[in-house]
Amino acid sequence: MTGFAVPLPARYRVADTLAYHGRDPLSLSERVEGMRFEKPLWLPGGMALLSLEINGHAAVARFDRVLDEAERIEATHIVERLLGLSSDPDGFEALAASAKLAAARPGLRIPLTATLFEAVCWAVIGQQINLTFAATLRREMIALAGTLHPGSGLLAHPEPAAVAALDPADLAARRFSRSKARYLVETSAAIAAGMPSLEDLTAAGPDAAEAALTALRGIGPWTARYILLRGFGFPDVAPVGDSGLATGLERLYGLGTRPDIAEQEAAMRAFAPHRSLATAHLWASLEDQPGAKSRKPTTLVNRPDAIVAKSVPPATAGPVSGPSVQLKRSRSP
Repeated sequence: MTGFAVPLPARYRVADTLAYHGRDPLSLSERVEGMRFEKPLWLPGGMALLSLEINGHAAVARFDRVLDEAERIEATHIVERLLGLSSDPDGFEALAASAKLAAARPGLRIPLTATLFEAVCWAVIGQQINLTFAATLRREMIALAGTLHPGSGLLAHPEPAAVAALDPADLAARRFSRSKARYLVETSAAIAAGMPSLEDLTAAGPDAAEAALTALRGIGPWTARYILLRGFGFPDVAPVGDSGLATGLERLYGLGTRPDIAEQEAAMRAFAPHRSLATAHLWASLEDQPGAKSRKPTTLVNRPDAIVAKSVPPATAGPVSGPSVQLKRSRSP
């Protein structure tokens, strides 16, 4: 077969999904044009170009070659991830605490990255920089390690072994910091070796996944929770300590000051077991203020070092650009 259709639930927010996947208009590995999203994928039989046309009722996935049954199953899983179909907006909106947030964006979902490893790369690359620069560095990594799909001109996002094979010096020559280049290559090597296995962490659950990720050099609690939320799609993740989350809670409840980490933790319990969607709503609510500029969430990492200003990985429900500020320790993660 060369394609299939995925029915979309009622109230599906097509524009949000396309905006998220098109947040880097210069991307080398995906392209959004109108209602169509294109991306080369690695499937069991090799590379195939996905062309995903999304309307209000269905998403039609077409490929540039015939897929066998195993590939169809894998491709369907990827398409469902890209569409955010694992989100449960009905469950979230049934919570009493969710009424005000849900009224602004009914049906909001969290689109996921095509693969778990793509979320890892976004998170590690995005540390300490704004989204615009993170997207630039991601393009550099993909240019070095990706594989060209000749028909589209796009590059397939590299798999862990390909990133692990990069020389950190080559990344540093393309404006990566030395530490970021090292963390990206080392993390990719560990994942390529199955230490940890991202697939096994999916079954292990969020607590075990967070512990395994933070055991890797260069991944702290906030970065791990970004991966849990945007990569694994766990439904009850709250990146407490995040500045954008704190600001969203401050505005939601009309507080005089931004809540600290303990207060954020307490406030987010009202949204369990849907804290991931609550986080997405709170981040998106930052756009609702008059004159608000597009921004992304920021984080306070829980370590006892000196606090300095930094910025964080891209993680909003939609596209963001420009600088953001993170409260974070002076030592590199």
